[in-house]
Amino acid sequence: MKWKFGARRVLILAYFIVGGLWLMSQRAGAQFSLTRASDLGELAESAVSELPLDGVLGDNGVYPPVSSATPSTDYLQYFEASGHPKFNYHKSVAKRFAARLNHGVDPISQSPAEKEKWNKIYAELKGFADRQVQTPTNLLVIDNADAYKWSEALEASGAISTSGAWSIATQATAVRHGFANTPCAEFQSEIVRESYERAGYHVTDDFNTAKGNQLIWSNSAAVVEFSRDLYAAGWVPWETYFYRPLAGAILMNGAGETPGHTFIAAVDGASIIVDNGAPQGRDLHTTTAKIIDMEYVPGVFFLPPGINPERW
Repeated sequence: MKWKFGARRVLILAYFIVGGLWLMSQRAGAQFSLTRASDLGELAESAVSELPLDGVLGDNGVYPPVSSATPSTDYLQYFEASGHPKFNYHKSVAKRFAARLNHGVDPISQSPAEKEKWNKIYAELKGFADRQVQTPTNLLVIDNADAYKWSEALEASGAISTSGAWSIATQATAVRHGFANTPCAEFQSEIVRESYERAGYHVTDDFNTAKGNQLIWSNSAAVVEFSRDLYAAGWVPWETYFYRPLAGAILMNGAGETPGHTFIAAVDGASIIVDNGAPQGRDLHTTTAKIIDMEYVPGVFFLPPGINPERW
């Protein structure tokens, strides 16, 4: 699929559409949330995404490994060849997450049960995201009818699938609730939910109404909400300028606010990522400057407590 219009025209069109919907809702006296499907920035980002889902079904039940290309000149506008960012969002990231920002948890201070829990959950996150090896497509893609059933079951009873994260989040939940153009945070939320489930833990132990961070679309479908919910669950925020993201880390474009974007690192250093637009993996080394600038300039990433990255 190729866009016939330039990115600027698509952006303008997106803004006019959203503006018109907002005006209509105001005239009708309705409440129209810009942190849902009509989030201006995320809708525009979705509209000009360069990576259609041609390969979403994989080949023979697997996604092949993603080979890292030589960094392009576009990539090198934003990152060193090593992957170290040439930008930072320290002020805005510190404003949101100052209390625990870059403050890792020493595994020695954790109880054996805590250490086992977080190691198992992180292993599932990394196993899901790792694109240096073949990836079973059923981790991401299942039949749409089944995806709808799991999406509805989560809301009805709290039941969580162990597969089909992309289908459930982007083809079911986001469609059912009217934010199909902006499912990035819901996709990452489903990845987290399913990682807990495969690891043998209840996601509601850490994400619940008591903490105000229930991991369900009505509370976490906007990037600013999702990043807030991870923080409230005790996950540790790390600045990408100072610390190298691990494979399986969940990254936030900018400071994790809305408008925004969120994605998961598929390799250490996050030069290859997985998101709603590229479940099979995207090599940022070959991504254009336009798209990097809009979606992939992360200022912060999250890891479970006790899983500590190294400095660049």
